[in-house]
Amino acid sequence: MGLDIIARIRGERQTIGVDIGHFSIKVVRVHHGRGGFRRVMNIDLERTPDGAIVDNEVKDEPKLKEALIRVMTRSFPDISKDDIVASVNWSAGILVDKSTAKVPKNGNEDAIIVQTAQTKPPFDDQDIVLDYQVVSRGDAGEVKSLVVAAKNTVLESKARLFVDSGYRLDAIDVDVFGVANAYVSTVSEEQLGETVALFNLGEKKSTIAFIVGGKFHSARTLTSGSMETVEAMLSRHLGIDALKCHELFEKPDTNIDGFSVAEVESAMQLAFEEVVNSVEFGIRYFSTSESGEKPARILLCGGGASLPGLCDYLKQKTDIECATLNPFARIPCDPIVAGTAGVPEALSNLYAPALGLALRKF
Repeated sequence: MGLDIIARIRGERQTIGVDIGHFSIKVVRVHHGRGGFRRVMNIDLERTPDGAIVDNEVKDEPKLKEALIRVMTRSFPDISKDDIVASVNWSAGILVDKSTAKVPKNGNEDAIIVQTAQTKPPFDDQDIVLDYQVVSRGDAGEVKSLVVAAKNTVLESKARLFVDSGYRLDAIDVDVFGVANAYVSTVSEEQLGETVALFNLGEKKSTIAFIVGGKFHSARTLTSGSMETVEAMLSRHLGIDALKCHELFEKPDTNIDGFSVAEVESAMQLAFEEVVNSVEFGIRYFSTSESGEKPARILLCGGGASLPGLCDYLKQKTDIECATLNPFARIPCDPIVAGTAGVPEALSNLYAPALGLALRKF
């Protein structure tokens, strides 16, 4: 207890980010030291039980709770003093908009920003929770904010899962904001001013978020172009199951009976076409709102970020520089996390949302 009080006085904290997806539960612990120093202390994952989550809804809470307790107990036996931040999926009905409020001198800024947002639909819905981040303040009391709304039922379901599992949540955040935070917190100063697209290629759904000048601009759920889409196309053309697809993703030279290397590569490109179409759709949506501007780079993250050949294919088709996010390459990790070699690139992208959550200090 005494040591914990000393650590708090020194400004030292530890935050655990928990990202629960359709395929796996990812956890990251970050130590926040003095002077803004941060170090990754632990990472781990647990397979999400089949059918436990369907379309962002918890369908089998007992199984999901068991999986959550397993990974938390295994990774953080000394969890009692840590802050915990969990994610909700962007496609679970999250709404975001820019809002401008006039705040008089000595006025209640918080109340006025929320009341201003609630004058516009759909933020006038009574069954949502509102939060905001101030973007700028003008001399005449003009406050510009990014307002976020989430359904009460979604947040209550996530909070209940943790409480029933025996954990105290300190915050709930959106997975897209976690990815954005991981990018902004680890990118170089000279690249922070760029406009970038963060493409999170998930198991069931994908999202594309846009960062302009180091600040979140907007995001969009993509109805196709997920890992499941790629697997379905490969299954159709090569007659292989999901397990063999993942083997092919991890080892591109995997032999597929009855097909030549060229035929396998051709099938992969056909599978990538739908991913490219989804990314291009998201970029058109952004460009329309920004007078034709396109992002300078596309950064891949999520479970599908390291699909062999995808980055080069996206660059070729969109004529936009493409790379993987790989945020762990720019933040120190305790040697126990991944030895001297650091976190592998594939895992780095998979853990990006959880890292972004854990980089928040309370």
